[in-house]
Amino acid sequence: MAQEVDLNLADLMSKALHLAKEHIHSDTSLSDSLNVLVAGGTGTGKSTLINVVFGAEVAHTGQGAPITQQIKSYSQGGLIIYDTKGLELKDFEATKQEIANFLEGMHQKEAKDQIHIAWLCIQEPARRIQEGEVELYGLLKAHQVPTIVTITKAQQDKDDKGEKFSSVLQACFKLEEAHLQRVRALEVEDDEGEIKPIMGIDKLMEKTQALLAEGQKAAFKRKQKYDLKLRRQQCKEDAHKAIVGYTTGAATIGATPIPFSDFALLAPTQIAMIVHISKIYGLELSQSMAEQLLAVFAGVLGVGYAVRAAVGGVLKFIPVAGSVLGGMISATAAAGTTALVGKAFVAYLDANIEDLEGAIKDFNAKVFQKYLDMVKAIKSYV
Repeated sequence: MAQEVDLNLADLMSKALHLAKEHIHSDTSLSDSLNVLVAGGTGTGKSTLINVVFGAEVAHTGQGAPITQQIKSYSQGGLIIYDTKGLELKDFEATKQEIANFLEGMHQKEAKDQIHIAWLCIQEPARRIQEGEVELYGLLKAHQVPTIVTITKAQQDKDDKGEKFSSVLQACFKLEEAHLQRVRALEVEDDEGEIKPIMGIDKLMEKTQALLAEGQKAAFKRKQKYDLKLRRQQCKEDAHKAIVGYTTGAATIGATPIPFSDFALLAPTQIAMIVHISKIYGLELSQSMAEQLLAVFAGVLGVGYAVRAAVGGVLKFIPVAGSVLGGMISATAAAGTTALVGKAFVAYLDANIEDLEGAIKDFNAKVFQKYLDMVKAIKSYV
């Protein structure tokens, strides 16, 4: 008859979080933050553009941490957006040096902390180019910041004389097509009642990716919210790469056969993997949430045992009456089980990517079993 087993949660979590930290630190896809500079005068639609591409919660009006008097930042899970103000002629001379100092300081930092891409926003309806915009573009170019001049609020490129505003900008800034894009970040209704849909965002994203270094490309795909398919695919690819590292570690543990009841040996590896996968999806799991997930995994994987959280931070494995827990965990079984856990969790997050925080709160043994069964049935799941 199997024996009752008590596991110390604090010890398990300490090992798991330490292991997760090591893996995350070595994960090149997560070491690449994304720093975006969005510049433009008042009323150019910068906040609307930011929110359409990166999510409505990023740039609320009036919020943001001040970096200087004329620059503020929005930060969210490895994404930092810098917003410049005061590009209008009456303000620019007073702030030009401040912005130049900021760009110089950023240029001197490590690659991961530099400005990776800049969108210089100029609104189409005004149909004019301000001196501050030209000078800022020159500063960005001088500091080797890849820049896309972004024509916002695009409705009519040609004026009544047939001249395209995009052509005027292209000539003024001496731009190649890869560095210029018209966008409309909101649907608009014209005087005749015709609805003009969002446009140009997909092209802006394509051009942005083309100008980014490889590491930042992956970060951009994960952090943007406009193209859900693109985000899902990148998150899944990065998560499955992470799973491989943990299955290798689990196989090493299983190389010396251990009683299946000694869940403590594999649990830290599997919980570390879940913390790592969550981070790839932009979630930061608290220790209490990680402990709840551990109880869920233990309850499903601890076949022949009832699992109870006991007083004093102990997880109790209580043998089910009449059960005899035989066999050992081999290297193959340890790796296979760990891979299944990871793939099931990825499948669950992928299915609930539009409400990840809610998905974590709703995760339970029944849900976990459902996704385990699903990935078992689809052996090629990626």
